[in-house]
Amino acid sequence: MADEPTLDIDRHLRYWTMCLRSPLPHHYLSSDGNRMALAYFMINSVAILTPPGSGKPSPIPASDRRSLRRWVLSLQQPGGGFAGSPTLALPPGPDGVQAVDASVANLPATLFALQLLALLADDDDDDDDDNDGAAAAFDGVDRARTLRWLRRLQRPDGSFGEALKHLPGRGWFVGGGYDMRYCYIAAAVRWILRGDVQEGEPGWVDDFDTHALARYILSSQTYDGGFAGSSQEEPHAGYAYCAIGALALLDRPISGHPRPGGTLVASIRDRPGLIRWLASRQFVYLEPPEPQEDDDDDDDNDDEDNFRLPQRLSDLSLTENLRHVACNGRTNKVADTCYTWWVGGALANLGLGAELGGGVADGEAPGVLLDRAGARRFLLERMAHRIGGFSKHPGGPPDVYHACFGLAALAVLGEPGLSEFDSGLAVPARTVRVMERARAALVERDRARDRASEGDGTKRPAELAGEAVALGLAMAGKKPAWLSER
Repeated sequence: MADEPTLDIDRHLRYWTMCLRSPLPHHYLSSDGNRMALAYFMINSVAILTPPGSGKPSPIPASDRRSLRRWVLSLQQPGGGFAGSPTLALPPGPDGVQAVDASVANLPATLFALQLLALLADDDDDDDDDNDGAAAAFDGVDRARTLRWLRRLQRPDGSFGEALKHLPGRGWFVGGGYDMRYCYIAAAVRWILRGDVQEGEPGWVDDFDTHALARYILSSQTYDGGFAGSSQEEPHAGYAYCAIGALALLDRPISGHPRPGGTLVASIRDRPGLIRWLASRQFVYLEPPEPQEDDDDDDDNDDEDNFRLPQRLSDLSLTENLRHVACNGRTNKVADTCYTWWVGGALANLGLGAELGGGVADGEAPGVLLDRAGARRFLLERMAHRIGGFSKHPGGPPDVYHACFGLAALAVLGEPGLSEFDSGLAVPARTVRVMERARAALVERDRARDRASEGDGTKRPAELAGEAVALGLAMAGKKPAWLSER
């Protein structure tokens, strides 16, 4: 039997160092509005590759961490949330202040920003004057305003949009389409920032409707067990991860170990069908023939050998060519690096981490649901690039998105030498501990601010809003037209 491939951590660190210190190739120009996402892919990957005690120093010096932190905070919007890039930031008005209704914040950028602030913190130094300590990771984040902005992104059916837009004469509009990714991101931002503040206590911010969100997600399971934007659409592995992840985060305690397979996850209508659908995303990857000169290298659907039926039934074999096991995102689609992560992470969030082969020693049987050995060989022999990183398809160039989630897939499968990975929040477990400490400090500051407001007679925003509603009801007998949650 051929030797098993190994993950060259030093080579991958060199790739990420190059990405951080050099301009990205011109192919990334179309992603200029998503710089926050690109930064997350880079910083998260470095954290995965440099677990505590590994002896691998981070290629990001403290001065760069401070600069990146300032950059992230500079993209926080006055109406709440974060923008994805400084190229999207709107100029201030005549008075030097940007209007609240001119916000360009969006949900994905907001989650990436919070993840980055935690990833950039030093969880071993809480007394750093430059705010690099874990407890100070969220210093500068407007928790209350961000949570209020998040609440306004929820639609009446429980789903979430991506961004808010103020339309003259029509009020606020929730844009971004119906996308399960926004539901997951909303649940993640809520978990990161809310804490355990109870209604009526200092630091309380009105919550979004978690029951409506759960109902929307649970109603989006398809006939074959997967998840989509609705029960009538085609299921997708990324959507399945987001649906399961959102339900798990709504159930997750604010600190300590998560509860995979909690109450909401257990309420999935067809849980066996979902597990079967996820496991069915695996297929045996067959090597395609050498490309001809007139082949179109940009065609994502030219992998004919992996879909060609045998001429005779007797030619069909289940025992040959089983070395590489790939994952796709939808039925009858080609292999793609990131889907090993979306499938593996979804199964882990269902509470089936043991069946992924995580921590399986050499010589032991692979996981039951996901062929860990075959998937690992596929990633390391067919997708890992000679300069580091991972490509989307075999033979392609590396890119930061697939390079990040290739590492995440290996981490969730228990690859030695990588950081312990949190499948629910898509960051190393130590970064989640930073989030918990940073949130506690942020909540305590909000509580202290509200207590101070009570002490000097200043009314809190929630109290003022409640009195305004009461006044409107008393005057007209119904909610005043000028008052809108949108």
